[in-house]
Amino acid sequence: MQPALSDQWNLTVQHQFWGNTTFQIGYVGQRGTHLMVPFSYSQRQLLTPSASCPAPCTAPSPFFANNPALLSTISPFTSGTQSNGNMTYNALQAVLQKQMSKGLQYQVAYTYSKCMTDNSGYYGSWGAEATTASPYWQNIYNPKAEWAPCYYDATHVLSSYAIYELPVGRGKAYGKDMNKAANAVVGGWTVSPILSLRKGFSMTPYGSGDQSGTNSRSSRPDCDSIAKVQGRVAGTGFNGIQWFTNNGNFSVPAVGTFGTCPAQLGWLRGPGYADLDLSLQKNFQLTERYKLQFRSDFVNAFNRVNLNAPDMNLGATMGQITGAQDPRNIQFALKFYY
Repeated sequence: MQPALSDQWNLTVQHQFWGNTTFQIGYVGQRGTHLMVPFSYSQRQLLTPSASCPAPCTAPSPFFANNPALLSTISPFTSGTQSNGNMTYNALQAVLQKQMSKGLQYQVAYTYSKCMTDNSGYYGSWGAEATTASPYWQNIYNPKAEWAPCYYDATHVLSSYAIYELPVGRGKAYGKDMNKAANAVVGGWTVSPILSLRKGFSMTPYGSGDQSGTNSRSSRPDCDSIAKVQGRVAGTGFNGIQWFTNNGNFSVPAVGTFGTCPAQLGWLRGPGYADLDLSLQKNFQLTERYKLQFRSDFVNAFNRVNLNAPDMNLGATMGQITGAQDPRNIQFALKFYY
């Protein structure tokens, strides 16, 4: 085991406008090495078939070459760990930010990025919006074949927030002489939206079984052609969305071979994500020290359906989506500050 290393670098330029607004743009990079990888020490080696060794033609694991008796008594899936994983991240990041003035504060951040790795780590995301590859390599003797997009790689990400004190009420631009009763109802409100937009994550196909005969802990199908995303197409015979259809794009590998699909498919992405959260707040200044605040928060304010990742198992249900993220959630709160 070796300590994981992370090297990070960036070059950013920032410019200030009008005294309270800044815009910055920069390149951000990261490289990780010696990342922890679960490792199948007992996986056999795949050999070229011959007359005396038909497919699947395998040889014992070299890790047990000097102790075949031990290999015969342990599980064919004897695993451990090695610190031989790698990752890279490169991104263009831009931020427009305005400090609070005249009752308005906001920030808009955009990222255009690419993340690549040869391992998803121990703790991926099973289900929901992402489908991670198995943390085990399909073939421990060919780690270069695992180099693929990170399961959390999103090419485009935009996030924005704002805090706006509505100019209505006593001392404001509108209704500055408003009576106390009316001001208690319509004056002094603050609205705070948060916008999140993201492209879909890369996905991993499963379900081919170990055709190699090596006791691989991570088996993938063959990628015969590029599957095209259909999008939100109503399915037939099930309650959900047919995101894409496997029209001969994926197949079971031949006996004695590994699947040709990479760990993550950069060209086949799941649904993106779009969400607007909204908060409304009003303060009642009881005295100089005491304040009462009423607020209402709308999570997923427009009740948008953000789809989960499709089924990526080779079979009749491949490409189907039958789940989504949480619907709109509204909460109310009353806070007393002292």
